[in-house]
Amino acid sequence: MEHSSIIAVRTGGLLHEDGSATLLHALAEWLVSEIKGHGHYGNVMHHVAAGNWMAVSRALQELFLLPQDHNALSLLARNLVTMAHGSAATNLLGFRPWLLDRVERETTDLYRRSLERRLDLLAGQIRAAEFVFTKSAARILHEAR
Repeated sequence: MEHSSIIAVRTGGLLHEDGSATLLHALAEWLVSEIKGHGHYGNVMHHVAAGNWMAVSRALQELFLLPQDHNALSLLARNLVTMAHGSAATNLLGFRPWLLDRVERETTDLYRRSLERRLDLLAGQIRAAEFVFTKSAARILHEAR
């Protein structure tokens, strides 16, 4: 699609300077069909989402709104961030460019870059929020005496 600058709005659409719009739910539904059609990514997503493709569509819509904070995301959307950031399993390293190429095809390069930066920001927040054990349970109990 040939569009000029694009703005994500909370109403669920991407507004283009020429007055056209890309509806986020339609973009998400199209992308779900693309994921389903991909042998490997479709299989992985089916397992990650427990076969709930509507939940996958909603999670994609959450990401398309370019959220500022990972706490505003559903668990499935957080998993999508991890998958699309490249910090997931080695067999998913190609998912990020695959996903972003398809998003750009339906939007613009500017929106793709915005989404890419947002994915990086959210992935950093998710990694920073992960709990890390600094002491074993036995050591904590021993020190509490």
